[in-house]
Amino acid sequence: MNPDRRRLLTLAAAASAILPAGAAAAAPISALGLDGAQFGLRPGGPDDQSRTLQRAIEAAANARAPLALAPGVYRVGNLRLPAGAQLVGVRGQTRLVFTEGPSLISGEGADHFKLTGLVLDGLRRRLPERRGLVHIENARGVKIADCQIMSAGGDAIHCVAVAGEVVDTTLTDSVEAAIHSDDARGLMIARNTIDGAGNNGILVWRGQSGDDGTIVADNRIAAIANRSGGSGQNGNAINVFRAANVIVRGNRIINCAFSAVRGNAASNLQIEGNSISDVREVALYAEFGFEGALIANNVIAEVRRGAVVGMERGKFVTGDLSKGGSERFANLTISANRVR
Repeated sequence: MNPDRRRLLTLAAAASAILPAGAAAAAPISALGLDGAQFGLRPGGPDDQSRTLQRAIEAAANARAPLALAPGVYRVGNLRLPAGAQLVGVRGQTRLVFTEGPSLISGEGADHFKLTGLVLDGLRRRLPERRGLVHIENARGVKIADCQIMSAGGDAIHCVAVAGEVVDTTLTDSVEAAIHSDDARGLMIARNTIDGAGNNGILVWRGQSGDDGTIVADNRIAAIANRSGGSGQNGNAINVFRAANVIVRGNRIINCAFSAVRGNAASNLQIEGNSISDVREVALYAEFGFEGALIANNVIAEVRRGAVVGMERGKFVTGDLSKGGSERFANLTISANRVR
């Protein structure tokens, strides 16, 4: 028998054992995965379908198959992803609207789960502090791809001790940060579009200084406000705090209340090849308690209070930016940046 055919039959048999009463003997398997309708999910229904979707997520994970949701609106909240869960929608058409709970979707201690092709709408319902509309803790092999996350009443995505990737996703109108990572274990944040956040675009933080290794690459970030005020902890497109060996490269950043990229106690931080305009503080900043930083080959325009600033032994230092010059200090290299 063809191996692919054998796998489909195995998945169908596994699903048939866990379907709700009255369902067909075997769940239909589309090109995307097990059909959510077979579990009783109905797009556009007026009722909260959280319990039904939770049962479907667990059943599909047990069957080691993706759960495919048809286009339409599903009113849900407080969904919990087990290890291996894969929730798949039709890009731009499958919409999960937040009803209640600390998060719309969470995965805690659950490795190798995936969200793809979903629109997640938080309706600006207020979330608990340091909580995300999508909330992930202590998980490896996580992937969020080709999703749209909008109107989060806190962080759109909040990660704690996570390894994986957030890619090709659009995040709009977050009350706090679009993406907040604490104590990453190897995280890729790439090719996302962030348009509108109340306090910060992307935060890469650690509770204590140490190796982090997050890569923030090729994102488009715009309209970052400073809703909560402060002297620099908010209003940044990308903020790296206590996280060592982080790479920030190739991002397009426009319209920030404070800095485009701000490193604080971030050792071996690399800020390279970013395109930056319309920032209302220092564009690129490395400050306080770091060992080693490189700021190079960035193009900067329409900056309010200076292009590149580092703090070296309690004193502010800058490079020769107008000529693309290079300056090397004990812990900081500023090289070949251009200001227009």
